[in-house]
Amino acid sequence: MQLEGFVLTDNELPRIYCNYGNMSRISKLESSAKSKAVERICNLLQRPDQLEKVEEFKKRESRKKASKEAMLKTALQSQLDGVRSGLELLKFAREDLTDVGNHTAELQKCLKDLLALGSILEDVREENFRHSQYAMAMENMNNIFNISKNLDKAETLINDGKMLQAHILLSELESSRDELLYELFRMGNKSEHTMLLDYFSDVEKLSENLEKHLSLNLKRTLNIAVKQPTLLVTTLRIIEREERADAAAIQRFDMSGFKSPGRPKCWKAKALKILEDSVKEKLEASQLESRAENKMWLVRYLEVMRQLILQDLLVVKALCVPCFPSSYNILNCYVKMYHRCLSKQLQECIGNGLEGFEYVSLLAWVLNTYTGPQLLLSIDLGLEPQDIPTDLLDKQVNDMLMRDYLKNIGENYRSCLRIIIAKEVEEWWKNCSPQSDSDGHFRTEAPVDIFKMVDENLQLAKTVSPELVHKMLLLSLEIIREYGQTYQDEVKYFKVKYFDDRSKVQYFTHFMIAIINNCSICTDLAHQTKDRYWKSAVGDSKAVGQFDAVLQTFEDSRNKAARFLLDEAFLDLEPHFQELVTRNWVKSTVAVDTICTTLEDYFQDYMRLKPKNFDDVMKQGKELVAKKYLLALMSRKIVLKSQEERKETATKITNEARQIQTLFERVGSSVGIKTDCPFDAVKAIAEVINVEDLDMLSLELHSFIKHYPDLTKEQLMAILSVRGDIGRFDLKAKATEIMPGNTAVRKGPIPNSIFSQVDIPPSLFS
Repeated sequence: MQLEGFVLTDNELPRIYCNYGNMSRISKLESSAKSKAVERICNLLQRPDQLEKVEEFKKRESRKKASKEAMLKTALQSQLDGVRSGLELLKFAREDLTDVGNHTAELQKCLKDLLALGSILEDVREENFRHSQYAMAMENMNNIFNISKNLDKAETLINDGKMLQAHILLSELESSRDELLYELFRMGNKSEHTMLLDYFSDVEKLSENLEKHLSLNLKRTLNIAVKQPTLLVTTLRIIEREERADAAAIQRFDMSGFKSPGRPKCWKAKALKILEDSVKEKLEASQLESRAENKMWLVRYLEVMRQLILQDLLVVKALCVPCFPSSYNILNCYVKMYHRCLSKQLQECIGNGLEGFEYVSLLAWVLNTYTGPQLLLSIDLGLEPQDIPTDLLDKQVNDMLMRDYLKNIGENYRSCLRIIIAKEVEEWWKNCSPQSDSDGHFRTEAPVDIFKMVDENLQLAKTVSPELVHKMLLLSLEIIREYGQTYQDEVKYFKVKYFDDRSKVQYFTHFMIAIINNCSICTDLAHQTKDRYWKSAVGDSKAVGQFDAVLQTFEDSRNKAARFLLDEAFLDLEPHFQELVTRNWVKSTVAVDTICTTLEDYFQDYMRLKPKNFDDVMKQGKELVAKKYLLALMSRKIVLKSQEERKETATKITNEARQIQTLFERVGSSVGIKTDCPFDAVKAIAEVINVEDLDMLSLELHSFIKHYPDLTKEQLMAILSVRGDIGRFDLKAKATEIMPGNTAVRKGPIPNSIFSQVDIPPSLFS
């Protein structure tokens, strides 16, 4: 059969069956195609005008036909190419199968003759085995008969320091022993095996002797590297040879089951252990003194270890790295050894107990010095960042040290603050004035001493870590708050005892001024501490709360001390306040003159207050004087009978209010000229008293209440009762008439004035 130039035989081409069923199927397809063509033509030529496009339709269909025929030819050609390639592969595969079958048959024929070959060559195999044993014995004959001589020679070489030659002899003896034992192992002769081991027993002793000498060299690795680097290289070469011998022995054991005596020696692992032990001994020997001998023993110990470690690592980098094989990575190896030994040494120190500032010294060294430029990050050392270990102590240990340190500092804080408070309280009762600053303001040393102590502890914490600084700041704030509370209680007790017997304390006023100034100093120092050690309070609600609590504590203490200071003055003035707005007072100026003179005398002492404190005391004093004056006006000590008396009294009230106000302004307080001066209320009451016409009084009262919306009905009734022209029952009606209309138009919270501080006795109108 011929297909496009290829001739195919019957063996190469499968039979092609052509049946009439397939021909019938083709005929059906052809009929179906014709019917579809007729249907398509009918669809194209449904109108007469479409007959003009018949030629165009024919051309279009011809193009489609030509395109599909080309596609069909291409597909058929592709199929034929695939068939051709497949037939060629089948041909080659058949040839390969034939060759494989022929070779397999030949191989089976050859293998039949090998079955009897084993028994034929049995004698040859036994002879070869004996020959190998004899050959081994001949090779090791010198070491067998001259073993004592070789051992003595090796011992002499070791004693002379010729380690490499001694190791060569040792290796030859061990090799001879192992080869002979291996042959006996193959024969299964256990009795001769034991005898041979006894014969070579001194070889093991020689190995141990050499190991001891090498160990001595390794213990002095750094010194030898400086003075005799050749000796160190020799030692390491011997160890490397032993490592290769160990590897060969292990390989032989895996293959044959024979284990060489004394193998593996693991001299490399032992060498590293010796190096680590020498490091440990050095660190232990660095402690030159104990706590009993020197309180700074730990600082000195840490510094000695730092210098020692850095010096040793520099020697390792410069001299040991060229001597050691690169596989040792000896610099990083020494770093890890020092790290492990140092960690154990420090944990032992911690276990023995630390005291005082030893905590912060150790933490600062561990967290900063050890991993800083003074040691592992030294430029001369040049370690890569990934090679620097950081976990000298576990985080749990660091946290424990911080907790213990903070607990210790807290106890020291409280102890020192008790002493400071006791010392200051003792000064209060002495007959001497407190010291002054450069501006003449009274103060004591307590605030400076306290915050100096806090600053010192924060400075120490700063040498450790920001975390410890933050914790120390929180602790300090809490301790300062406790101090402020205790200080406040002591001041209150001091005031009570003084008022019980004022003759016991000569300088109460001066020390109360110093206490007020101390509270301000503490507040200022707290802000300075915050600015120095607490850069951002964002997201730290606990710290914010503690800081605000400290400020509030000292602010409360300052305000209470200021009130105690004024209580002393007003205790002296109380009899004179009782004389105000009485019948005797109308014709006399003694009461107010005495009040002003006494206040001015006290104000001379108050000048020792810091400016802000002075202003606050003046403000409180002004409010207290106004409150006392208003209370005197509302106490119904006097009832005016005529308009002349009302006018005279109103004028006197106005003059005295102006006199007292002038006193506060003359003293120099800026609060004396403020528009919300409480004495304006006194003047306003004088105007109410001075009104002649009762009809105009309502207008005046509306204006009065508009300026002082916190005025109560009882206070208004008390003011109106001074006039004397309104009956007892009309007072309430008049007040009720004025107050509701005024309160109806109020919106929002009522601002407080001096009237909010004046309490009318409940029995005034009963």
